[in-house]
Amino acid sequence: RLSREWFDCEPLIARANLDWGFDIRVDAPHEVGADRLLNALAAHERYKGPLIVIDFGTATTFDVVAKDGAYLGGVIAPGINLSIEALHRAAARLPRIGIGRPQAVVGRNTVAAMQSGIYWGYVGLIEGIVARIRAEQEEAVDDRLKVIATGGLAPLFAEGTTVIETTDQDTTLDGLRLLALRNPAPIFTRTARRDDP
Repeated sequence: RLSREWFDCEPLIARANLDWGFDIRVDAPHEVGADRLLNALAAHERYKGPLIVIDFGTATTFDVVAKDGAYLGGVIAPGINLSIEALHRAAARLPRIGIGRPQAVVGRNTVAAMQSGIYWGYVGLIEGIVARIRAEQEEAVDDRLKVIATGGLAPLFAEGTTVIETTDQDTTLDGLRLLALRNPAPIFTRTARRDDP
């Protein structure tokens, strides 16, 4: 409504049935989250495939992009902040903590132990899933998969592992821009609004 009434344009809704410029090679393309397709679009445009795009959001997602840019599927794991909140809510004596890279793996108090478990646990998740995706996909894609990370926590986790080759926090937004260029909105003539003089 905002787009139509104030900007005189139809909003572009990122859905699988748009012109993405690549194939969506999964069983049910309409089920793939738009953010995942936007990340695939932008990462392939900037870094070329084959790729694994890790997005640290509400969920931590791993998306595989073929050399030709096709979206091949991926992995969805619970997001870091979601995991921290669930740990705090489910265990009465565990406090709510912030995320950061701990100084040591072995924590000498509850908060340090929780921070280590979250941080190094997710580093292990990243390294393990990337290794398994590579083992499963690299022969099929006939090339080494580059690993790009996006989302607010990408730089923090890139510090803890050599698996992440590049961080790019604007991947999803850049994907929106690229999708809009591929699918231009129809131009409307300005209509008078109720509050116009």
